[in-house]
Amino acid sequence: MKGHGYNAAELQSFYCVLDRMVTEVAERDLQLPVYVMIQRLFEAADQGERDPGRLRLAILCDADARRSRAA
Repeated sequence: MKGHGYNAAELQSFYCVLDRMVTEVAERDLQLPVYVMIQRLFEAADQGERDPGRLRLAILCDADARRSRAA
């Protein structure tokens, strides 16, 4: 994760995605720490992803599968 080289608008967008995801993860009772969400978001961003919906999916990637296995 490079975490640098982004403009202010991109960082604001990433913050908005992360903010919504923290709420969604809590509401869905997923076991996904914030540091993992941040790592996944920036991994996708480092590969050029900027679409908020796709960043959301990158953050979630296998959280639902792990939740199903735990239940």
